[in-house]
Amino acid sequence: MSSSRDRLKQLLDGDLSPEDIAEDPALVALADRLYGIKIAPARPKKARDMVDAPVNEITEVAPPTNMLIEVIGDIAPADPGLETPMPLPPLAPIPSGKRNMSPLVYALGAGLLFVIANLFGLLQAVLGGNCQPSDLCPADGYTRMNLMDLHNLDTGMGWSLPLQDGVYGIPDVVAILVLTVGILVLMRRS
Repeated sequence: MSSSRDRLKQLLDGDLSPEDIAEDPALVALADRLYGIKIAPARPKKARDMVDAPVNEITEVAPPTNMLIEVIGDIAPADPGLETPMPLPPLAPIPSGKRNMSPLVYALGAGLLFVIANLFGLLQAVLGGNCQPSDLCPADGYTRMNLMDLHNLDTGMGWSLPLQDGVYGIPDVVAILVLTVGILVLMRRS
């Protein structure tokens, strides 16, 4: 055991010659790792220790050319069918940038315009004449129709203050959101 320790100390001190190292495969591997010394008779050899075989020079048979493609004469017989071009199949028409929108998109858009106009009280002139004078009616400033009470337009239950007075209802907000989302979804599909 002490002899291997002494030989290792001699290797680290640089006192061993390559012939002395070649006898011990462990020292050969250590010398390779520590100093980069390659010793030929070391067994076993690792793939990183193998030296590539020398490459023989390539001798050219023909003079070098700049051609990338070599053109060979009439080797293959010519196909007479290739001389006449074949007709192209009919192509599908190119879609124009104009989309055909569903009539439902237009209906939802009209509904959205109705709800927004109602929110600002713009429809009271058309539908507010039936209200009984004793109730809170469009004549009193209540110009927005309550969307949940459209059947009560002849009473004060069917009318509310418009958006200009800072008043809006949950049915108005829900109607605007649902109609806007419906329009966007239908426009993406077409």
